[in-house]
Amino acid sequence: MKVIYGVEAYLAPDKNDIVTNSKGQDIDTTYCVLDLETTGFSAVTERITEVGIMKLKNGEVIDEFSCFVNPEKHIPERVTEVTNITDEMVKDAETIDKVFPKILEFIKDSVLVAHNAPFDVGFLKQNAIRLGYDFDYTYIDTLSLAKDLFPDYKKYKLGKIAENLGIKVEVAHRALDDVDTTVKVFNVMMDILKKRGAKKVENIDEVSSTEEAKREEYKKLKTYHAIIIAQNYIGLRNLYKLVSLSHLHYFYRKPRILKSLYKKYSEGLILGSACEAGELYQAIELGKTDEEIEEIANDYDYLEIQPIGNNNFLIRNGTVHGEEDLRDINRKIVALGEKLNKPVVATCDVHFMDPQDEVYRRILEAGQGYEDADNQAPLYLRTTEEMLEEFSYLGEEKAYEVVVTNTNKISDMCEQISPISPEKCPPHIPGCEQTIKDIAYNKAHELYGEKLPEIVQTRLDKELDSIIKNGFSVMYIIAQKLVWKSNEDGYIVGSRGSVGSSFVANMTGITEVNSLPPHYRCPNCKYSDFTDYGYKNGFDLPDKLCPNCGEPLAKDGLDIPFETFLGFNGDKEPDIDLNFSGEYQAKAHKYTEVIFGKGTTFKAGTIGTVADKTAYGYVKKYFEERHIPINRAETQRLAVRMYRNKKNNRTTPWWNYCCTKRKRNI
Repeated sequence: MKVIYGVEAYLAPDKNDIVTNSKGQDIDTTYCVLDLETTGFSAVTERITEVGIMKLKNGEVIDEFSCFVNPEKHIPERVTEVTNITDEMVKDAETIDKVFPKILEFIKDSVLVAHNAPFDVGFLKQNAIRLGYDFDYTYIDTLSLAKDLFPDYKKYKLGKIAENLGIKVEVAHRALDDVDTTVKVFNVMMDILKKRGAKKVENIDEVSSTEEAKREEYKKLKTYHAIIIAQNYIGLRNLYKLVSLSHLHYFYRKPRILKSLYKKYSEGLILGSACEAGELYQAIELGKTDEEIEEIANDYDYLEIQPIGNNNFLIRNGTVHGEEDLRDINRKIVALGEKLNKPVVATCDVHFMDPQDEVYRRILEAGQGYEDADNQAPLYLRTTEEMLEEFSYLGEEKAYEVVVTNTNKISDMCEQISPISPEKCPPHIPGCEQTIKDIAYNKAHELYGEKLPEIVQTRLDKELDSIIKNGFSVMYIIAQKLVWKSNEDGYIVGSRGSVGSSFVANMTGITEVNSLPPHYRCPNCKYSDFTDYGYKNGFDLPDKLCPNCGEPLAKDGLDIPFETFLGFNGDKEPDIDLNFSGEYQAKAHKYTEVIFGKGTTFKAGTIGTVADKTAYGYVKKYFEERHIPINRAETQRLAVRMYRNKKNNRTTPWWNYCCTKRKRNI
């Protein structure tokens, strides 16, 4: 089996443009501040219901345009709740083909301004295309501008920005009212921009951010899902580089990979457009122009389509009307791939193996507060036959191409690689071989005298030979430095695991376990007695006085062979497990940077699983909230299976039984 290594990344454009399509206008040009109310989010499938525009010159409103538009379709109730616009209010209004020429006449020779301008301008562009008009305007997005000018704000909704600026908002989500608020906010912004030296509209992007704000810009960027796949070892190294940088330098709520950063380290990598949360899919959803969509698609090496069931939530939330719209989006992506000569790949977006396993995700999401937890998408691993059937609407030949041909094409672009180098690449500390030898022998002489007992000498020689010969000295020295530093700062360190079998680890202070056979030793005169008295544990030896000086003898030794740690040939990779105090752990991590230098260390973690008791709580809460009677034994059994499935990827068929019981009880 060839494993293809990759990551689903949060990809972000380096900066959301504030000014689009600048034409060298003076900063004191005429602006048309606008807001549209619509029947939904997609500029392709939805329609305008109200237009509000204020013409602005030198900070003063010199003209207004406002009207309802008959969308020639029903306004969804959820939209009416937000805008208060009903079917009754727009039924006698002019349709967009009559209103649009009036809009163009009003905004002529001006720069457009809107809060979240890509949305409003997107609707205008789509209507221009639909009605056969040219639409070539400069526009400014006050949402992106606000993020630059007011980086400390937590939220950037228009009303919230106005509130922070002390601007009173009378009514929200009605076109002309929102425009009035935008005008007031925009005037404040223009004053700031002029003070910063903006002479032209095109200067706005240059002066909007301070140097400090620019460093934090990535936090405000919208991120999109993207698939990054390693083709070879160069790509694998670059993938690791991107993952590291995204966590170390661009982490804000989630690790972000800037597009410019990806391009810098893109050698050996393949970039896929991902799911509905991807940039390409969302551009199509929002009704961006074909030119804009093609520009986005050009950044990707392959384009992705998925079963329509994966995106049924877009029907539920009203973004699209039905399944045929979802098929049309996939058809558009396929056509885009043909036009740009990019492979289109059909994927499952797998989150669980079998259809019935959706219950695990359902219960986990319910426990985490997801409101739509019961509306699970069918994100299971489909067979080739199921995928061919799923995409049959593309035609038999095209379905085979996206399901079989192109998936294999992407696979063939990837070499057989390993995520970890087969070579041992330990870090290096100059002179560590001699250091470990000196520390171990000095401690041994301190405990057992100038002339070491033969058993001590032999064990030290054997272990040190193995450790040094196999290049493990540095691992011991790292552990030794960390433990000594912690002890020096007043925190003891507990060692665990098989490192207790290493006498060198004991002599270097890494572990408190002495792995020699049970024995007596005198702390005063260094006398030692390794006679076998029949005890397996040195601590169980009877008390005894030193025959030389009469001091009470120390009792030590647990009789653990060195082979337990590094194997019979002494060449196993050492796994030195250390338990630092919870209070001191962060300092211990930081000290590794002192040892090796900043930027040369990283913190590794483990994959979290759901504990059995937590799983039981999730299941119990799920059934209780849905008033589904189920006894304790059943809940426990389901929780255990959920827990095992989470840990071991096992699939179980019990959900069908649960559904039957659920129906019966309801």
